[in-house]
Amino acid sequence: MLKGTYMCAATYKQRWYAMCLVCLIATGCGNTQSSEKVVQIGTTKASLFGPPLEYRALQPRLEDLFRCPVVFAAQPDGQAIGSQLGFGNESFAILSAKEYCQIEDPSKLELLATAMNAGGKSTRKAFIVARAGSSIQNITDLKGKRFAFGTRNDMLTDYAVRAALQKAGLPPKELATELLPPPIAYNGRLYAGSEAPNKVALPILRGDVIPISAGVIDEMAWDALSDTGGNVITGPAKDDFRIIGETLPVPEALVVAGPGANADEVASMKSYLLSQAGSDENICKQMGIKGFTTPDKASYDLVRLLLKEGE
Repeated sequence: MLKGTYMCAATYKQRWYAMCLVCLIATGCGNTQSSEKVVQIGTTKASLFGPPLEYRALQPRLEDLFRCPVVFAAQPDGQAIGSQLGFGNESFAILSAKEYCQIEDPSKLELLATAMNAGGKSTRKAFIVARAGSSIQNITDLKGKRFAFGTRNDMLTDYAVRAALQKAGLPPKELATELLPPPIAYNGRLYAGSEAPNKVALPILRGDVIPISAGVIDEMAWDALSDTGGNVITGPAKDDFRIIGETLPVPEALVVAGPGANADEVASMKSYLLSQAGSDENICKQMGIKGFTTPDKASYDLVRLLLKEGE
């Protein structure tokens, strides 16, 4: 089983690199015979035809801004994007907080704008919740109990949650060890994605014979819950849970400029994102944001520490 898991991971990585290569060829990034100026923007989002779905409204706006073609160049991770920015092959990049922190030396990058989520915030946190009416009153009560993490390697519902448990006096290794194989559990931890709060509120109906005592819920998902009236059909409500802890806030996506970017283009990009992009309904809808705001570098530096401690 372990060997098969590694083979699946390797195959996924190979497919990802292959897709990135196809995307570069399809968008003409490898055409060295053309003298036409092109602004390249690094991203981990790939598309075989045209820009990624998230940026299809943004691309023509930026082409009008720069008066030249704009290409979104797919890369496998933040480290690869950092290398391309450093080499001068890409002028800008759109990065998640985790991807930004995968860049070993971001000192030469200029932080231009941070996205604001649907709640109008530039950061989001997650809550650690137990079932209302249970005996769990605080995080230390979870020793030896089952816990539902969110998505494996997610900055908020995995790394930040583990850090919150540790800070509250409960090292994650002191939770009950899960014996299920991947992709349900890794390193003895249960990963339930967006189903984590449902497994806490309705463990038996979710197929968990041994109840899950607590789990994590993203702040945005929490805000979307009704205050009362939860049921097995529509899902739980806020009064089905008891909040016993929360994570540190994780900043939203970040737009950066590389050291080789044209100074005038950097200024134009920054001004456009901070003052105009948020009023474009299509851009916001496709990117799942409400606009952009000035970045707080300290919040990203904190994520870098979480990433380092969690690996």
